[in-house]
Amino acid sequence: MISMINDLKKKYGISIFEGENFKQAMYNSRLTDSQEQLREKIELGAKHYPEKDLLIGTFESDETSPEPFAYAVVIPVQG
Repeated sequence: MISMINDLKKKYGISIFEGENFKQAMYNSRLTDSQEQLREKIELGAKHYPEKDLLIGTFESDETSPEPFAYAVVIPVQG
């Protein structure tokens, strides 16, 4: 996933910041999104906000959820 994110940084000429929760979810294999789903989310953000950098965060389950999950969330930020 890291090489795919780096490829998209180059393709769109933007910075993509990886939030700590995203890094932890990816490292601990809790990230629910596939590489292709993450690519689609990043490309959608880059196309809708061409003048802004992006931050990848997560929307995560809490202790009441029967199964843990962590969905990637792509947020535009001022560069």
